[in-house]
Amino acid sequence: MKILIIKKKNLMNAIFYIGSLILLVTLIYFILNNFNSKQTISPISISEDTQYDLTGDGKKDILQRLNSQNRIDFNINHSNDNYYLSSAIDDKILFTNNTHWEPKIFLHDISRDNIPEIIIQGSKNNACVSYVFHWNKKNFDLISLSTNNILGILDCKNSKTPECYSISSSQGIASLYSFMLINDSPLNTSKDKMSVPSFDSVTHFIDLIQLPYVFDDLPDIFTSTIDKKDLSLLWNLDKDNYSYSFQNAFFYDYKWTESGEPVSIRWRLSLEKSNLKGVDNDKTELILLMDLEKDNSTYKINSIQKIK
Repeated sequence: MKILIIKKKNLMNAIFYIGSLILLVTLIYFILNNFNSKQTISPISISEDTQYDLTGDGKKDILQRLNSQNRIDFNINHSNDNYYLSSAIDDKILFTNNTHWEPKIFLHDISRDNIPEIIIQGSKNNACVSYVFHWNKKNFDLISLSTNNILGILDCKNSKTPECYSISSSQGIASLYSFMLINDSPLNTSKDKMSVPSFDSVTHFIDLIQLPYVFDDLPDIFTSTIDKKDLSLLWNLDKDNYSYSFQNAFFYDYKWTESGEPVSIRWRLSLEKSNLKGVDNDKTELILLMDLEKDNSTYKINSIQKIK
C-alpha cells in the first residue's frame, strides 16, 4: 500500500491556487452576467452638497437646486464658475413650482464620451417640459427641449449608439422625435421611426390607472408570470376617493438580443393623485416602476412597483 504524503507547504499552495481559481471563475461569471443585468437609471437626489463629475475632468462638480419666486432652477458649480441651466432657456424659466410634480434629474452618457448628459423632467406652468443638456467643454448646451410627456433612451448600454425618444402619450407616433448625440450635436433620426417598443402596452396601462372605476378583466398587456401582488396594486387605488392623471414618464432598455434588439425595458411613471373629497390643491404624486419583457412581437408588463 502506498501512502501519499503531502507537505504542509505544498498543501497550502494547492489550497491557495484552488481558491484563486474559484475566485477567478466567480469574478468572470459576475462580469459576464453583469453585461446582461439591469442598468439602472434612477433620478438623483439633490442636496446642498450633491457632487458629480459633470464635465469629464475627473473632479466633482456641485449640483444645486434653486427655488425662488415660484421658479426652480439648477446650478452647476465647476472650477468656481456657476452655470445656471435656465440661462439656456428663452424666458430664463426652467420649471415652476408644483408640489405634486417635482423635477427629476437623470444622468446618462448619451454621447459615449464618458461625460454624462443631464436629463431633466418636470412641469412649467402645470404643463410637462423636459430638457437634455450636454457639456461642450465650455458650457452646458441645451440640445433638446420638449413638451412631450414621455422621454426615453434605447440602446442604453449595448454596443450601439444610444438614441433618445420624446413622444406624447395622447398624440402617439405622430408626435415622436428621436435623436442621437454625435460630435456634440443632435442628429435627428425621427423619420426612420414608426414605433416605440413597449409604448402601446404602457399607454394602455396608463388608461387603466386613469379610469374612474375599477375594471373587471385584465387586458392582454401582462405576462403570465407577473406576481399577483404586483397586479393587486391595480385594485388598491381606492378610486372611490382618489382620481389619477398621468403626468410624465421616463424609460430605458437594459437587456438585448445578440442583434441588439431590446428584450427588457423599464418605465418610470409619474401620476397626479387627487383627493376627490379634499380641497383643490389636495394632490400628491404617485410613482410607479414597471418592467416590460418582449413576448413574441409585443412587450408585456412583468412587474409593477409603487415607489410613492
